[in-house]
Amino acid sequence: MNALLFSVTAVLWALGWAAIRVQVEIAPAGPAVAWRLLLAGALLQAWLRASGRHRGFPLRDLPFVAAQGLGLFAINNLIFYEAVAFIASGLVAVIVAMVIPLNAFGLRALFGTPVSGAVVAGAAVAAAGLALVFAPEWSSLGRSGAWRGVLLAVAGSCVVACANMAAVRNARARLPTLAVIADGLVIGGVFAAAVSLARGQGIAIPPSLPWLAALAFQSLAVSILSFFCYFTLQARIGADRAAYVLVVVPVLSLIQSSLVEDWRWSMSAIAGALLVALGNGIALMPRRLGRR
Repeated sequence: MNALLFSVTAVLWALGWAAIRVQVEIAPAGPAVAWRLLLAGALLQAWLRASGRHRGFPLRDLPFVAAQGLGLFAINNLIFYEAVAFIASGLVAVIVAMVIPLNAFGLRALFGTPVSGAVVAGAAVAAAGLALVFAPEWSSLGRSGAWRGVLLAVAGSCVVACANMAAVRNARARLPTLAVIADGLVIGGVFAAAVSLARGQGIAIPPSLPWLAALAFQSLAVSILSFFCYFTLQARIGADRAAYVLVVVPVLSLIQSSLVEDWRWSMSAIAGALLVALGNGIALMPRRLGRR
């Protein structure tokens, strides 16, 4: 079961980057994020409420549910959608993989989990790999606002790491996974809609079949199914081991970028992608071995 949860999460997250590319080439990011979350939230809420599986949360838990929803669904996606408008989606996914060492330091700061030397060493290896992946891009990063895409991806990764701490707290409080996702989607969707309206983007749905198809995939497969798999995996094997998904996603995302975007593989990029995966694997290895 753990292997299935891991595989489904990794594949859906990788394909999700391609769906983002489809949408940002047609319309602004705000409406895409807002409708993705609102649609997913409405569907999940309707099912859970009708089946009696969600009766609300105590007031003490609501701030953490909101933090998880805003960070993992709304704020990060508003940032990542903007980043994909400037650089290949696969490159954004590679940067997001750096959330693994950020998670480790967050767990240390908030939950007292020690940060091992392997985490530091793994982060260094992954950072070197990241530099190699971007090596062919250095000459063009100054053009077309590509640097903005890199900085946005870094900022979004920091948001994800913070939201993951709320997710860990909610899991330790034994809050039901689907109910947390449902409330988080609604909270995130309302926030994204407000941001889109405030920025003058509106929330109109573009009359485009590819945009609508990408919306359906993002709402159902990514926002509901993949996060259910990921949080279930996190609850079963721990946040550190579940983060191994982020070792695989960058490689899969770069593959899809080479197939559907203009990004091209190079020897430097291949070596860099492998180093990113290796570094993140090193960072996660101590806890994984310790649980055997």
